[in-house]
Amino acid sequence: MLRQAGFPEPEANVADVRYDPDRKLDKVRIAELSNCEWIRNHRNVLLTGASGAGKSWIASALGVAACNAFFSVRYVRLPEMLDELTVEKDEEWFKTKKRYLKCDLLILDDWLLEKVSGKGARELLEIVEGRLRTGSLLICSQFSPAGWHAKLGEGAIADAVIDRIVYRSDIIHIEGDESMRKRIG
Repeated sequence: MLRQAGFPEPEANVADVRYDPDRKLDKVRIAELSNCEWIRNHRNVLLTGASGAGKSWIASALGVAACNAFFSVRYVRLPEMLDELTVEKDEEWFKTKKRYLKCDLLILDDWLLEKVSGKGARELLEIVEGRLRTGSLLICSQFSPAGWHAKLGEGAIADAVIDRIVYRSDIIHIEGDESMRKRIG
């Protein structure tokens, strides 16, 4: 399960999360998330913070916890997923889309780093809608949900994507004066 998930940090573990005071991470909340009840209830988690805050690592740690609890997980960067889904629709496309819909937890990293095309926004809506009652999302973004609308095209599709994600989500913002790469370096 760990191999299939595609984690960039497969050795990440919630027990190793750093709770430096300037990061303002709630240790109790992270422990609650690691029990995976939110996945059983088809809820979402949004991790926000600056580049280098440790979002991807924490997402990997929560994903590893999900795998250890026997949930299927798929980790992908949003630009890569959109590249796969905004091509001509053929049999391979259907298989790819099904992989994103069928897992218990889909982790989307690098969420909305740049504006999404109209076709990309439609595909994103289909994934989010398809997972609404069957799975959970864990999204890593440098931007709070208030900044997503412009990146999704400002229209009804943007409204629909945001509505389906945000109102079923726990939002964790990671503060920090220094990049985790610098702290660990």
